[in-house]
Amino acid sequence: MYAKNVVLAAAGLALVEQALGFNAHRHAHQQAKEKRGDDWVIATIDGQVVSWINNWHGPTPAAPVAAQSTTTVPVVVPTPAPVVAAAAPTTTLVTSYAPKVQALAASPSSSKAAAATGAVSAKGAYSGSKRGLAYNDASLVSSFMSSAGEKCGWAYNWDSSSNGLSANLNYVPMLWGPIPTHLERWTKNANAAIEAGSTHILSFNECDLPAQCNMGASAAAAAHIEHMNPYSGKAKIGAPAITNSNIAGQGLDWLSDWVKACKEADPEDTEKQCKYDFCVTHWYSPADAADTLFSHLEKVNKICDGKPVWLTEFAPLGSDDQISSFVQANVPKLDAVSYLDRYAYFMVKDGVLMSGNSVNALGSAYASA
Repeated sequence: MYAKNVVLAAAGLALVEQALGFNAHRHAHQQAKEKRGDDWVIATIDGQVVSWINNWHGPTPAAPVAAQSTTTVPVVVPTPAPVVAAAAPTTTLVTSYAPKVQALAASPSSSKAAAATGAVSAKGAYSGSKRGLAYNDASLVSSFMSSAGEKCGWAYNWDSSSNGLSANLNYVPMLWGPIPTHLERWTKNANAAIEAGSTHILSFNECDLPAQCNMGASAAAAAHIEHMNPYSGKAKIGAPAITNSNIAGQGLDWLSDWVKACKEADPEDTEKQCKYDFCVTHWYSPADAADTLFSHLEKVNKICDGKPVWLTEFAPLGSDDQISSFVQANVPKLDAVSYLDRYAYFMVKDGVLMSGNSVNALGSAYASA
């Protein structure tokens, strides 16, 4: 098991159309950030005081991850720091997260064998529950399920290998992005997952965001056709996941462009267009902006011509009490959205839904809501 440590950091400032405030979605790895200027922002998130300068310029690459065994090494997708949008006249701070991908690189002596290392072990049939678990560490999922997982039916980890997920959850593999780290393992792992009982697969992660998959809509459509279309008829296929950023060209704008690019791939032959059965989105905004979550889901559903929607990352920003209240009030509402097929709170992790190896108050709220 190779678990990746992730951190929370604040990084988004952008205007939304909602009168309740402003929201933008950003992801950032724990790394040095070059900052210039004198417009400092300070916030307290999960008990940690963090600060940054508003006019940030340019990413600093993340340091490589050291090998953790003699036969395999963990590989992390190169993820630059996010480009922060220019501040609106007034702002609301929004958290940023980077769980992302754990992948195994092949050893020099056995490339194909290593590619299959940690392949899907979960054979749990999907229970029909919308509620799922986003994770990096499968052992924490086991702890969550043993004490609070009655309403959870599926899980994913931004990767194509479940890495030891408990058999009582249905695993959903993802092709995080069409880059060698993931492509070299995708076909074998996706086939293994489907054979083991996976009924759905996920396409690329946040191509609309420079700090994540970072692809234009047309390029992403072409890559989706190449790497995801072959699974049509074998599993239900998700569109690339988007953020709820309202910066031009991101979020809903990007999804609209992607849907258009898919149709234009071959206007005369739908078999040569993107194959996708549902659309995927993320949402991060203040706890008092819950209405923007549901309006965002509705817009995604409309852009995707009425196809079902998955909400594979979401979390509010606020105090512990505000966050817990948000979860208790809005998770049942998610269950009631007819076109929302699945959702997963971000994430099964120490300090979020867990405290060490135990389910904490927020985890219990998510599990029982």
